[in-house]
This record gives sequence, C-alpha cells and structure tokens, in this order.
Amino acid sequence: MKQLLSVDTPGSYSFDKTAKTVTFSGLRDDITLANILLITNVTANTIIYNFADSTSGAVSFNNNVLTLDYDTSAMANTDVLQIFLDLPSNEESLHNLLRRMNKLLESNAVVDLQQRQRLTIDAIRSNATATVDLAGTLPVSGTVTATASGTYTVSNQIASQTISNSAANPYTVASQTTASIMEGPVHQFWRIAADAQNTYASAIRSKLSFS
Repeated sequence: MKQLLSVDTPGSYSFDKTAKTVTFSGLRDDITLANILLITNVTANTIIYNFADSTSGAVSFNNNVLTLDYDTSAMANTDVLQIFLDLPSNEESLHNLLRRMNKLLESNAVVDLQQRQRLTIDAIRSNATATVDLAGTLPVSGTVTATASGTYTVSNQIASQTISNSAANPYTVASQTTASIMEGPVHQFWRIAADAQNTYASAIRSKLSFS
C-alpha cells in the first residue's frame, strides 16, 4: 500500500546532496529497495528517484541509506523531500471490522439480561426416531410437590399464625392469636404457586434435548 513518509507511516529522513543519499530513520517496518516508490524534491519541483525510471533509479540501498543515480549537487540539504513507500497497512479493513463487531454482538442475541441462553423451539418429538411432531399438551413425567410450614407475623399488628401442611390436613391453621389476619397464608400460597411453576418448568427442560 502506498504510504507517505511521516504522514501515513512514521519515520523521517536526512538528505545529503553531495553524497546523493537519502537516509531513512524511525521507520515502523524494515524496508528494502523494492519498498521505495518515489522521491520528489518538492523545493526544486524535481523527481530524484522513481522506481520505474532507469534514469532516476538508485546506485544502492544499504542500512536504510539510499544512494541516488540522480545528480543532486545543485540542490540543498534542507530541501523538502516527498517520499512514497510501499508498506503493508496495519489498519483493519472495514469488512473485517464489521465481521469482528458482528461476532461480538452475537452473544447478546442469544442470551437475556441475566446471561441465560435463549432457545427457539420449532418442533418437539417424542423421541429421536419419531417422524411426527408433537401437538397440544407436551408429555412430562415426574412429580411436582410443594410443602410449607412455619410461623408468619403481620407487621404493625399483634397477630401470628402457624401453618401446617400434611396429606390429611392441607394448609391447616394450627394455632393463631387473631383469626381474622390471613396475610401470612395468602403470601405463602403465592410462594407455593411460584415454586410449583418453577418445578414444572424444570421438569419440561429436563425432557428436552438439543443437538
């Protein structure tokens, strides 16, 4: 890629008109004669090196010192030179940059805010060899249970209730100081419903397999 020295790529030069040399320094990359494209003395408005012109080529290039064919004795060491080099670009192409950005954003498209994996189910079959998709109610095996017991106190009121749960007496008030206060059991029922829902969801997930 064509790059202008000290503008597109770091580096500097020194010019010796008597020795007909241009010395490069501070370059980012090691260069050879093949990397030097064009050198123009913009002060004298004269091309002093052109890789494609045999009359303005180079005698040699060693240790970053270019010795010119062109006679520069009439010029000044302080003349400004414009130097173009052929160097690899370290800038990432737009195409590669977009691919990298897309790759980074892919993870956000398949997880929720809690980094849980999102799944899209197009169809479910009863087993790996089945040829017909299931419709209607999904068959889920297993037992969903929920139990609760404990003492619940209602704030700002002197009242408490003790709840026991058994097969014979489900959710029975074992003892209470104020029978009209029912916030404790109601809140407990909500928690039981939520636990049952989570257990049912886990049972469904345990029956699903993906490849």
